[in-house]
Amino acid sequence: GRSPGDAALRLLALAPGILAERDAQRVLERALDAGLEVLGGERGFLLLRDGSDWRVAAARNIDRESIRRPAFKFSRSIAEQVADTGEPVWTASAVEDPRFAGARSVHQLALQSIVCVPIRSPERVLGTIYVENRFSRGRFDAGDLRLAQALADQVALALEAGRLERELRERAEELERARAELARRVDAQEDELARLEHQVRQSRDEAALRHEYAEIVGRGPAMRRLLAALDRVAETSLPVLIEGATGTGKELVARALHEHGPRRGRPFLSVNCGALPDLLLESELFGHVRGAFTGADRARPGLMREASGGTLFLDEIGETSPAMQVKLLRALQNAEVTPLGSDRPVPVDVRVVAATNRDLERMVAEGKFREDLFYRLNVVRLRVPSLAERREDIPDLAAHFLVRLAPQTGGKPRRLGRAALRALLRHDFPGNVRELENLLATAAVFAPGEEIRPEDLPLPAAVPAGGGSRREQLRAADRELVERALRACGYNLSAAARRLGVSRPTLYRRLREHGLARRGGG
Repeated sequence: GRSPGDAALRLLALAPGILAERDAQRVLERALDAGLEVLGGERGFLLLRDGSDWRVAAARNIDRESIRRPAFKFSRSIAEQVADTGEPVWTASAVEDPRFAGARSVHQLALQSIVCVPIRSPERVLGTIYVENRFSRGRFDAGDLRLAQALADQVALALEAGRLERELRERAEELERARAELARRVDAQEDELARLEHQVRQSRDEAALRHEYAEIVGRGPAMRRLLAALDRVAETSLPVLIEGATGTGKELVARALHEHGPRRGRPFLSVNCGALPDLLLESELFGHVRGAFTGADRARPGLMREASGGTLFLDEIGETSPAMQVKLLRALQNAEVTPLGSDRPVPVDVRVVAATNRDLERMVAEGKFREDLFYRLNVVRLRVPSLAERREDIPDLAAHFLVRLAPQTGGKPRRLGRAALRALLRHDFPGNVRELENLLATAAVFAPGEEIRPEDLPLPAAVPAGGGSRREQLRAADRELVERALRACGYNLSAAARRLGVSRPTLYRRLREHGLARRGGG
């Protein structure tokens, strides 16, 4: 027969082989073989955790057909009970054990000796080892239970060691991939920085423009083309249509046209056409007489008369209603306005500069904007490039904003670190120059030192590589920008619009485009 000492020595001899094995399946098979050999079991199986359930991971002397039979359910139920409770089960004779008296399969199988122990890691039960003998009563004793548990502990150690080794290997591979990707990106960014710096130096060496345009920062190729066009247009009094995305600086271009043109020194007035309902916009532009409407307790000349001899800037002209377009066209064609509540036209002499972030030509084709008004405004067209099209200007723009922000953020301008500049150069800037200014304002307030670091910039989370088209990535970035502004302003729409540098109607449109619910108000 077996002596306890021999069985323990045999288990000690088998343990190093189990612990040295790193393949999980081989660990289970070797452990089950060792259990049958050391304990003198007839057959057995090993359960292993599979998500929230348990599966038979290895079996000996039990074929697949037997595992599917109802009689096997009893053996499995014992193994699952041990797995769920973490407590071992041992019986010298299952048919005589009162714990199993109600189980029909015990008597059908004539089960005698059973031992089942949990495979435990420090955090949880990983599985169970189940060994039985159908023909030998009292085959297992308390010493066998201890041996079986010692074997299960060896299995747990081997499984955990294998898991940790796999995780370390995968982590090392992941870190190596990340290091290689980081090195590639750093090299690419260094190349990009060198290229952009070369372009900036090259552009500064080019022939000087007729005017300085000190109010417009950036002399990259895209901006030099715009300023060269400004040189030619500024000296005229022709109407100009300025196109460009929100935040690109269209009003700065309009002011430059005025300041460097023949009407310099005369009024430059502006109105956001998308911010006012028709009645107020008509009154704002054409004026009104006293009593023209409720609250009109005194007459007002209107911007077109107040800007006489100078320039009137009509921002967001694409937001005007068809009715307002008719009235505006009549005023421009006749060079006269009729104040609200009056029937006497008043002559005006004003240069009109309009701006839009909409595609007016498409709106004309769709019947949403009057063709005759479009051609009246679109005598000369200027397009302001997006910040993504003029990345070479980001260093100069950043330095300009940090100096301008200094009095509001402590007196001394913050310095933009090289790594932070790289982060800005990578960003797509759906909010354009205004977004850059807002990012730097936040960073200047919260940066703990004099130098702004990448982590000080409230940039949106990067879109994963392959995560959609560039249009989708820009749309996702714009949605996040709008959501950040809303959260920062407590969902006050007026405050959020000011933070983003857009009108409320433009903010409403972006909310609709992104499917964002309008909460709050103000």
